[in-house]
Amino acid sequence: MRPPLMKKPQRLFNLLAAVTLLFLSGLQAQEALGKLKVVTEMANIRLRPDIGSVIIHQVPQGTSLESPAKEGEWYLVKIQIEEGQEATGYVHESTVIVIERPPTLVPKKVVITEPEKVEPEKVVPEKKVTVTQKAEEEKSEKEKAGEEPQIKPIPELPPLRPPSESRLELWLMGGGSYVQGGDLNSGAQGFIDYYRDENSITQEYDAKSVHLSYIYGGEFTIPIGSNFFLGFGADYFLRENEGLVELQESPALEIRTRPRFEALPLRLFISFYPVRSFYLKTGIEYYFARCEYFYRLLDDTDWKQWHGRAKAQGSGILAAIGLDLSLTSGMSFVVEATSRFAKISGFKGTDRSIDSDGIEYIEEGTLYFYKAKGSAEDSFPLLFIRLREPTEDVIISDPRRAIIDFSGVSLKAGFRLRF
Repeated sequence: MRPPLMKKPQRLFNLLAAVTLLFLSGLQAQEALGKLKVVTEMANIRLRPDIGSVIIHQVPQGTSLESPAKEGEWYLVKIQIEEGQEATGYVHESTVIVIERPPTLVPKKVVITEPEKVEPEKVVPEKKVTVTQKAEEEKSEKEKAGEEPQIKPIPELPPLRPPSESRLELWLMGGGSYVQGGDLNSGAQGFIDYYRDENSITQEYDAKSVHLSYIYGGEFTIPIGSNFFLGFGADYFLRENEGLVELQESPALEIRTRPRFEALPLRLFISFYPVRSFYLKTGIEYYFARCEYFYRLLDDTDWKQWHGRAKAQGSGILAAIGLDLSLTSGMSFVVEATSRFAKISGFKGTDRSIDSDGIEYIEEGTLYFYKAKGSAEDSFPLLFIRLREPTEDVIISDPRRAIIDFSGVSLKAGFRLRF
């Protein structure tokens, strides 16, 4: 039998041992680390969990990181700055995925038994102690297996465009554009048809229209939310096309036409990235537009020409889709297809006409579009600048202000630079 004086100290010893084991288990749980993997081209490690904090290090795509904790949208990670030197910082959750979570540690049930004082004449049966201990261990293992979660790998989703590390981006692009033209092209064709009908020429001739043009411009964008950007930009495009039609050789009858348009649209837009390398854009535009017409009629040795220049302002809308392919951390290659709708009227300007006798006439006014009756019942559209709106009579019909249609599509390519 154990002496009575030994019971109290022995129980105190058992209690201290149990507390020590629980404390050590808590330390191990605090030090358990999760595994992260960088999924963006470059992840910034910041000094504090804030997008405006200082960048202390950068790690490339595919790098594995260890994280002992998370604060809001930021993971605390350990990194190697130089050989043998470690540092801690924060990385945003949008630039990494969790590939291994820290396991939930369940401390094993500790069975503490008082040491038995073995007397020479009394030996504790070994079988009884082994069965009890084995039963307790099996029970503890079953409890642990039932409590530990089964960690499944987190599937990788298509990454969205990561938060912009800068507050300003510059886009520089150029390409080609197709513009409808509207009354500018109809007026050139109508001028040829009117004099073809007046000289009883049945063969039809096509005027040189203006549609295709070069286009180039730039934009500034800033982030305004998750994958949303606000932008301001401008484009410039210009096109003229001169054509010569020989209606007959003898006596010579020739018509020369040269329509021309020029536009500078300023735009305010919003773009959205549903996935990392693809974006949508919509916005409004304000146009500063110019147009010109040039007609020259040669009848044998006599000639006459008209040259009109006018300008106007108006609004339009646009929609675009594009690809944004990252080249480096500060530059991307972009390709964009844009659709525009813009019909501008109210052009004001000057018409200057002169003939082979040296008679010159200048008229300032508004650009009008109307139909002139030919030798038969047919009417032909004409485009001229007049001081007053042409009066509708037996020769002229349907007068109105001319509309230059800048609606169309464009395809541009260029670069996006981040500052």
